[in-house]
Amino acid sequence: MKTRYTLVAVATSLFILSACSSSSYLDEPLVKPVLPASWHTDAKSLKDNQSWVTPIATDQLLELISIGLNTNQQLIQLALEVEVNKQQLNVSDASFWPELSLSANSARGGNSDATSSSNSLSLDVSYELDIWGKLSDSAKASKLNLLTAEANYQQARDALVADVVITYYKVVTSTELVKLFERRTENAKLNFDIIESGYLQGLNTALDVYLTQNEFHSENSNLLAQRSQRNKDIRTLERLLGGYPAGKLLIDETLPLLPQGIKIGVPSELVKRKPQLQAAWYQLLAQDAVVAFTQKQRYPALRLGADIGTASNDIANLLSGDYSSWSVFAGITAPIFNAGRLKSQTEQQKLKLKQQEQQYLNTLFSAFELVENNLDLDASLQQQYRSTLQAQDNALQAETLSFEQYQIGLVSYTTVLDAQNRAFVAQSSVISLKNQIIANRIGLHLALGGDLDASVTEEEKYDE
Repeated sequence: MKTRYTLVAVATSLFILSACSSSSYLDEPLVKPVLPASWHTDAKSLKDNQSWVTPIATDQLLELISIGLNTNQQLIQLALEVEVNKQQLNVSDASFWPELSLSANSARGGNSDATSSSNSLSLDVSYELDIWGKLSDSAKASKLNLLTAEANYQQARDALVADVVITYYKVVTSTELVKLFERRTENAKLNFDIIESGYLQGLNTALDVYLTQNEFHSENSNLLAQRSQRNKDIRTLERLLGGYPAGKLLIDETLPLLPQGIKIGVPSELVKRKPQLQAAWYQLLAQDAVVAFTQKQRYPALRLGADIGTASNDIANLLSGDYSSWSVFAGITAPIFNAGRLKSQTEQQKLKLKQQEQQYLNTLFSAFELVENNLDLDASLQQQYRSTLQAQDNALQAETLSFEQYQIGLVSYTTVLDAQNRAFVAQSSVISLKNQIIANRIGLHLALGGDLDASVTEEEKYDE
C-alpha cells in the first residue's frame, strides 16, 4: 500500500512539473499591443491601388534585379544562413531517435611474472525519454530559428529589389543632372562669347565680361562634380549587383512620374505580411523556447539503453564470437548541486527574453513609424512636384526674357544671372523631386510589407 501511494505521488509530481514546463514565458499583453484600425496619416491620394512595377520597370531594370538576386554577396550569405539553420534543425530532430554506437577495446597488462590480454567488441544503443518536453523545446527553437532565417532572407530579397530600383533611378537622376549642367555650361560659354564680342565693340562693360567668364568656370566645375557623382552612383549599383565597381554600367533612361495608386491596407495586416516583423516574432518565440529548454535542464533525465557484445583474450576471435553477452538498463539522473549554475543559466535566458520583447516592440513600432512617414512624404512630394513644375515654366520664361532685355540695355547682367540661377534651381528641383517620388514610393511598398520580389517575378512572367 505504501509503495502504491509512493508511485501515485511520483506520478502526480511528474504531471505537475510537466504541466508547468509547457507554459510560455512571454509577456503576451506587452508583445501584442492594441493597434489602430487605420493609419493616422491621410492617404486618400493613394486610393487608386496601381502596381509600382509597370510604370518604372524597364527591361534593363528587370534584368539588373534578376542579376542582383542571384549574385549579391550579402543575399547569398543569408541564403546560406537558411541552410545552416536547416542543418541545425536536423541536429535537434536527431535527439528524438535512439543513438547507436559501436565500440571496440583492447588492453594488455601484467606483472613481472605474466602478461594477459583482453579484447571486447560491443554494440550500444541509448535513448533519452522526452518526459518534460525538453527535447521538443530544443527542436522548437531550431524550427523557429529556421523560420527567422527564412523571413530575414525574404526581407533581404525585397530590400535588394528596392535598393536596385532606387539606385537605378538615382543613376538616371544623376545622368539627367549631368545633361542639365552640360546645357548650362554651353549656355554660359555662349553668353561669354556674345558679351565678350559686345565688349570689344564697346557695347558691354568689362564687369559683364568678368561675370560671364566666372559663370562659365563655375558651371564647368559643377559639371565635373556631377559627373563624378554619377560615376559614384553607378558603382553603388554595380556593387548591389554583386560585381566589380568599375563605373562602366550604361543606363540611358528618363525619369518617369509614378501614378498615385498603392495598396496601403491597415496596420494589423503589416504584422502578418512584413517579413521583417515575422522574423522578429519568430526570434522572440525561439528565445521563449530556449528559456523552457534551460528550465527543464534542471529536471531529472531518464535514459534507456542496451548493449550486446563479446570478449576474448585473442583479438582474432572477436569476429567469430557468439555475442552472447548483453545487457539492458534504465537510468535516471538529476542535478542536485551545481552552485546555482543551472538556475543562473535559466535566469540569464529569461532576461534575454525580456530584451527580445523590447527589441520586438521597437522593431514593430519603428515599422509603423516608417509607413506613417512615407505616407506623409508621398503626399507632400506630389504637391511639391506640381508647384515646382509651375515654378520651372515661369523661371525658364524669365531666363529668356531677362537676356533679351539685357541685350537691349533694359536690365543689368546680374539680373540675367539671377534669372538663370532660378531657372537652374527649378529644373534641378523637378528632376530631384521625380526621383524622390520614386524612391519614397518604393520605400513605402517595402515598409508596407509589399512583396517586391514577387512583383518583379510576376512582371517578368507577364512580359514573356
